[in-house]
Amino acid sequence: MSYVDVLEVKCLDNPAKYTDDLRFKITFQCKTKTKEDLDWRITWVGSAKDEQYDQILDEVAVPPDVGVNTFEYVVDAPDPSKIPGSEILGVTVVMVQALYKGKEFLRVGYYVKVDYADEKLREEPPEVERPDVELLERNILETEPRVTRYLIEWDDIGVASMAATPEHAAAVGGSGAAVEQEGGIAQPMIPEGGAQTVTVE
Repeated sequence: MSYVDVLEVKCLDNPAKYTDDLRFKITFQCKTKTKEDLDWRITWVGSAKDEQYDQILDEVAVPPDVGVNTFEYVVDAPDPSKIPGSEILGVTVVMVQALYKGKEFLRVGYYVKVDYADEKLREEPPEVERPDVELLERNILETEPRVTRYLIEWDDIGVASMAATPEHAAAVGGSGAAVEQEGGIAQPMIPEGGAQTVTVE
């Protein structure tokens, strides 16, 4: 049995300046009261060649009340000084990750295009070692997320269980297995009556 289903992840204020905060609206359903909070994490991939440049932009604990919960997650933009100059421009990835007791059970990855905001600079980019991030914009390709679900152990279950619909659970075998799919969150629609708003500090 899965304790938590993630119903929806929305990218807000997109596209935006590179230096602007990243904003996501996350809606999830908690079917059973959990003993501990859920942890949510936003990670920016700094280099496709080396994960040492990945930046955890923020991690926050959210108390999951039984029912449908929603919250806005606002994090600082990535630190460009921690990214190789040659990889600031182009396509990278930002990930929204959900964890329980330190174990990741869901990852929603979005491709992000980073380029100059000015059309002339896009056509003829300056030959510099590091682009000026004040001149850049980012565009999260929110219509094409890659969703990966992981088997984890929830409270007092004793066996690995996945936050997924039954057809997804049937498609995997063994602890640590994951289902990856393209497109949106394949979960039930938000029930009538709306969602509880969770305060994130």
